[in-house]
Amino acid sequence: MAATHVGKQRSKRSRRRSGPSYGAIGAVVGVAAFVAAVGVVLIVSSGGGGAPTIGSPTADTAAAASSALQPTGEVSSMGVPVVETPGYASGAAKVEGIAVQGADWALGQVPLDVAVRPFWTLTNTGGTKVTLGEPKAEVREGCCPGPFELGSHTLAPGESTVLTFELSMHEGMDGWHDMGVYVPVSGSAGDQLLELNVTGDFRN
Repeated sequence: MAATHVGKQRSKRSRRRSGPSYGAIGAVVGVAAFVAAVGVVLIVSSGGGGAPTIGSPTADTAAAASSALQPTGEVSSMGVPVVETPGYASGAAKVEGIAVQGADWALGQVPLDVAVRPFWTLTNTGGTKVTLGEPKAEVREGCCPGPFELGSHTLAPGESTVLTFELSMHEGMDGWHDMGVYVPVSGSAGDQLLELNVTGDFRN
């Protein structure tokens, strides 16, 4: 009988050890529920929208960027402070061996009563000397490009020069501006025009 009693006690203890731990299961379920809840919060907080596209800022971002433009310490010909050039230049142009990387400036939003100076580096990638004429502006929309500054009018093979000009608008001149810049290029193939472009939204 004693042996039988001991066997029954061992059997009960064995069943208790091998049975499921309900406390552990409850803890696992609780953790899983917490993780799921966090996932839902993250999805809702993201609003379902994707990341902003680089080079296409929202209006708030563009306004913040324009207000943060750093002065260069220079004063323009119109007596207003010159600030760093906002936006970005993209695209390429090439005529008679004269190549430009970043041919099209998109300035974005530009504050009034400051001056910006979009610029281009012109490089002679050909094998002969090239002569550059006086740049001209075509105003497609907006107004008032400033005078051009061209570092050199003659480029030997491998040489580069910088072209720039000022843009400064005040109240009454605000709004969208779109301009073409045309540089006469004379080389072995005759006279051609190198086309560059600038756009910007001038407002506070």
